[in-house]
Amino acid sequence: MNKCETVPQGLTPILILIAVVVIYVLAKVVFYVRKSEEQWEEVDKSKLKEWDDEDDWD
Repeated sequence: MNKCETVPQGLTPILILIAVVVIYVLAKVVFYVRKSEEQWEEVDKSKLKEWDDEDDWD
């Protein structure tokens, strides 16, 4: 075994897989945030219901 090797050989594929999953999840989150913002811009805001913020839930 090489003394310069800092990561065990079996751990490298696992770390690569974790990195790919994290990148995929972040890409999906960014995609859905942009899609949500686009959909919100398309909403006819004049038809939104006004909510009374004074309602008590007690």
